[in-house]
Amino acid sequence: MKTFEKTTLLQTVIKSLIIMMVASSCELLTEDDPLIVKNKKTAETTYYGPAVAMGNGKAQTFITINKGGSPTAMGVALNEKALENLPSGDEGTHPGVSHARSFESILQFPKQAEITPYKFMTIDWAPEGHEPEGIYNLPHFDFHFYMISNEERLTITPFDGMDPEIPQAKYMPAPYIQLPGRVPNMGVHWADPTSPELGGETFTRTFIYGSFKEKVIFMEPMITLDYIKSKPTAVNDLKLPTHYQVNGFYPSKYEVKYNSVRKEYLIMFSDFNLKMADQ
Repeated sequence: MKTFEKTTLLQTVIKSLIIMMVASSCELLTEDDPLIVKNKKTAETTYYGPAVAMGNGKAQTFITINKGGSPTAMGVALNEKALENLPSGDEGTHPGVSHARSFESILQFPKQAEITPYKFMTIDWAPEGHEPEGIYNLPHFDFHFYMISNEERLTITPFDGMDPEIPQAKYMPAPYIQLPGRVPNMGVHWADPTSPELGGETFTRTFIYGSFKEKVIFMEPMITLDYIKSKPTAVNDLKLPTHYQVNGFYPSKYEVKYNSVRKEYLIMFSDFNLKMADQ
């Protein structure tokens, strides 16, 4: 009887050790809360925002924070089905000045994203692209990371021509230039004149800044559907201003990639640095 008890105890100990070894070797450990995913290997934690329906799937914001409390990644994850059965036609929103119709989804960030300047984001799906003709008239997404509340965004009214109320030059990265027109519920757009698509290359992705009444209000990766579906692993340097209007961790890169483990497309910021606003 004693021999049997010793054997059973030994088996239990061995089984526990095996479970511990397997657990420690797993890259991802998920807590009871499905919106929190811990990376045992890097000691980082990813927090997810509420999922929003898109296509046949979903879109979900996230932020990854290291053990020191700094962000290492932030963006939106689109599962594979999110790119299936996307809406088309002319039922979308945002008609008017300098912008064609599109289909808008509003996404909230998890609370942990408060260490960045971003309040919420929108995904604008443009099935026929938008102006200017011959450049951005390909099916694409506008991923707007807003630094104002949605309530303030909805007060933005249209304006033809060059908006006279713009941020000081130090708050906008060189060599970005203002584009004509203020899009309602969105703002004034600023583009990098050295972007490949403005030099004759086919548009795949570009990066836009936005403003309203002398404030920088959004940062926007603009990416074609075909490019996202190609499952790239792209890391792009951001052109950044010399001064900032809001305290927080700001990215210096943006990435477009595919996560084969979770089977989702990621559009995200990375390489963060803490910036302080002008006093």
